[in-house]
Amino acid sequence: MAETNSTGDAAEHIMCNYDANIYQCNQTDLMRFQSPVPLTDTWLVPLFFTLIMFVGLVGNLIVIYVVIKNQQMKTVTNLYIVNLATTDILFLVCCVPFTATVYVLPSWIFGDFMCRLVNYLQQVTAQATCITLSAMSVDRFYVTVYPLQSLHHRTPQMALSVCTTIWICSSLLSVPIALYQHTESSYWFGPQTYCTETFPSVIHKRVYLLYSFLAVYLLPLITICMCYTFMLKRMAQATVQPVQGCNQISLQTSSERAEAVRSRVSRMVVVMVLLFLLCWGPIQILILLQAFCAEDVSRSYTLYKLKIWAHGMSYSNSSINPVIYAFMGANFRKAFRSVCPLIFKRRSTEPLATYNREMNFLSS
Repeated sequence: MAETNSTGDAAEHIMCNYDANIYQCNQTDLMRFQSPVPLTDTWLVPLFFTLIMFVGLVGNLIVIYVVIKNQQMKTVTNLYIVNLATTDILFLVCCVPFTATVYVLPSWIFGDFMCRLVNYLQQVTAQATCITLSAMSVDRFYVTVYPLQSLHHRTPQMALSVCTTIWICSSLLSVPIALYQHTESSYWFGPQTYCTETFPSVIHKRVYLLYSFLAVYLLPLITICMCYTFMLKRMAQATVQPVQGCNQISLQTSSERAEAVRSRVSRMVVVMVLLFLLCWGPIQILILLQAFCAEDVSRSYTLYKLKIWAHGMSYSNSSINPVIYAFMGANFRKAFRSVCPLIFKRRSTEPLATYNREMNFLSS
């Protein structure tokens, strides 16, 4: 959820003493005739967010385009990747432009309806993104640990049903945001309008934010960690034992190659988990901190600065996802070359053999 009065909070802390009452500070005669203190944030933060959005939109649109243009790419995993790319695009479009305006404009200019709609869509897309990542890890776990059963149950129709369910659940569970988000008038260097959330009580707000922390971050993180842990454990049991005979050397070579694949896949899994942990953790923790801490802490200038960085981290995850889940797969790169032959020079496919096998665990 975007913070719609962050610029005001920042300027208040610059103009006023931390121990002063904010509302009294807003009403001083000095602030009635002066302009807000210019902040570097007013141009640097929107520029940073715009770059993240541009990279994310280009990468995710390429993913969707490649899958649509190649019939052979319409696999179960790629359906999840397309759904992830769709959620990332909507998340960037709904979050970045409106959050960026917070640092440029002192007032919300889009009206009450957009205040409710934008924050609602932000919650829906953020939740859908994280649940889709969880669904992808469950899918990888199922196909790796139960390969034979997955041949019967793991179908494009099932993947489409799962993606549809993710969107429906995310939409329904985010309704409180649309209900309790609204515009309100205040005074800060003149009359201003803010887009803010007003729950029936502090308890209601804390309960919903705690739910959001669990549903958007903690439970998906636990799901991803458990699935990849069991997946790596299953892969470790698939070691080929060399036997006496003329094929001993070739079997030993196959075993060494399988071990190399497992090692690389393990590193890839660690990267995926760490990215989710680092990209989504800061903003979720800071939102909880604002809800459960004292007002002087929740409105501190340090927390304001930390939330800028945390927002950037959550947005960057939508830019990194296409690279991790699509472009690092040899099959996807091959399809990308066929769609856009001028971008990549043609290379020999032999060096990709081992890498292609290792990525089959993650992108088949």
